[in-house]
Amino acid sequence: MDYLNIIKALGLSEAEAKVYLAALTIGESLPKRLSEEALIKRPTLYKILPEMLNKGLLSETIKGKRRYLIAEDPENFLNKKQSELELLEKSIPELRLLLRAASVKPKIIFYNGIEGIKRLYMDNLRQKNPILEFVSVSKIHPEIEFHARNYYIPQRINKKINIKIIVSGDTRSSLLNLKTDMAALREVRIIDEKKFPIPLDCYIYGDNISFAVYKTDSEPIGVIIRSKEIATTLRSLFEYVWEGSSKK
Repeated sequence: MDYLNIIKALGLSEAEAKVYLAALTIGESLPKRLSEEALIKRPTLYKILPEMLNKGLLSETIKGKRRYLIAEDPENFLNKKQSELELLEKSIPELRLLLRAASVKPKIIFYNGIEGIKRLYMDNLRQKNPILEFVSVSKIHPEIEFHARNYYIPQRINKKINIKIIVSGDTRSSLLNLKTDMAALREVRIIDEKKFPIPLDCYIYGDNISFAVYKTDSEPIGVIIRSKEIATTLRSLFEYVWEGSSKK
């Protein structure tokens, strides 16, 4: 199992994830040994150490004149993050009122890189509307694929958001198998990738649409457009194609 990427998915940096994984592996240790096990330089460890202690990922103990570092139970960190997310979720209605009151409200939002694409996907989970998706899973970037299977899809199901997906071509990738699954709140239909190639991921949800390019042979970029008219047009196109596509 790719524990490093799983830990990074909790919102940790590469260095933080390496240190925490090393601490879990070797137990109580001196900073020198921990940095060696994590394959990072000691100055880097000392730089990120205060934040890791603050997050509750590590604790320290003094024995004689030496300071030892110990990994905390990951469930404690997860519970803390869950509490923070619940607090933020309760505040969303008030925060949206502030957004609506702003004199300038963005209609188009651009994202760059893998982390940007992840933030783009979070937008349709926050909106909590049923989702329509055009997609191809060929040549999908491995980090996006991992994020989709291990975070995005479970979160969508947890929030009880239904999705209809039109897949161009094969429905399987190395980690994903996009098939109709009522337990996963998912319906899937297929179109011919030779006649109707889809080289990106397109979501339609509420009065929003988003496009994400995440292929292994291209730079990850994404855009969200907030427009009732454009969303209505693409939703009509989706439903038209849906009626003429084959079931999976």
